Amino acid sequence: MCSRPLHGFTLVELLVVIAIIATLIGLLLPAVQSAREAARRTQCKNKLRQIGLAILNLENSVKTFPTSGIEPWPNLEWYSAGGRAWGPGRQGLSWAFQVLPYLEENAISNLTRTDQVGGSPVSLYFCPSRRSPTSNTMNGITYWLMDYASVQPGPSKSESAMHDQYLQPTTGGIGLPTTVGCRDAVAFWGVNNESNTYDPEPRSRLAGSYVGFKGVIVRSSYLVSAQGAAPVLLGYDAPVKVSGIKDGTSKTLMVFEKRLLTPYNQGVSVSMDKEGDDRGWSDGHDLDVARSTLCVPYQDSSARVQNQRTVFTAGSAHAAGFNAVLADGSVTTLEYGIDMPTFNRLGHRDDGEVVSP
Repeated sequence: MCSRPLHGFTLVELLVVIAIIATLIGLLLPAVQSAREAARRTQCKNKLRQIGLAILNLENSVKTFPTSGIEPWPNLEWYSAGGRAWGPGRQGLSWAFQVLPYLEENAISNLTRTDQVGGSPVSLYFCPSRRSPTSNTMNGITYWLMDYASVQPGPSKSESAMHDQYLQPTTGGIGLPTTVGCRDAVAFWGVNNESNTYDPEPRSRLAGSYVGFKGVIVRSSYLVSAQGAAPVLLGYDAPVKVSGIKDGTSKTLMVFEKRLLTPYNQGVSVSMDKEGDDRGWSDGHDLDVARSTLCVPYQDSSARVQNQRTVFTAGSAHAAGFNAVLADGSVTTLEYGIDMPTFNRLGHRDDGEVVSP
């Protein structure tokens, strides 16, 4: 009786098979990663779409868009009464707080203490390409952060003779391009900060060179300095109505992704970026919840931009660009290399220089 000889893989054949498998994995892995990022980018867009819808529902309810609050680190106790937070015209906390009832987050919006609100995560406010819900603890208090910001444009040509100078390119500390207007934080706080000063204090429009707030989500004008104190009316423009978006709701940016430095340390990236990622979504008018269209947008990286430029900047963790929601609730993706005058026109609600996103 004859028996068949047994055959097996030789060492060379085994190495060849392993090499083929490794090559296939090497070819497939980028495709898999690209598919995953495309899915995360779609998730990010869907989150912005929900945020945009919530803002429009708020506008439909109270007939104005939300405001960006009054100042950095406001106290909810000063802007509420009888267990109810005040509306956009008198609210010190950000637009992200004001829209909570329209995101089915009533449990958070009904809280009455600042620490309770800031200590509550809102998963919708995080881009999946960047990070999962992340908090920051300061002085024993936990604050949940956010990856999105309202759009704060600079003055238009008709509003400032220095408009073209604001958008002139210059160079950051490590060679990243930026603009003069971004360096000076022009109009972010409502005045022409041409001396390159960082001055977030809410001041009356009668004190200094007031230029106003020209986005869809404007700074509040109702300042309370202590519990039960009489309010100070600063005289800023009133919360925006749909009729105030004269350039058209489909042509005007409302909220976009904000740039952060990497790596992140407990949610707060390296020191120069902390001011834009420390108090999170429960902040008032500050860099956590608002960014400027006078700054060149960038993808997240460890690269700093000189002075305060990084923390005024839009951007994202996506390689293809950053997502933004327009005032009609639609979502678009903008390129990092967007023309700067076009970027500022898109943020301005009534400059008469209508452009398509």
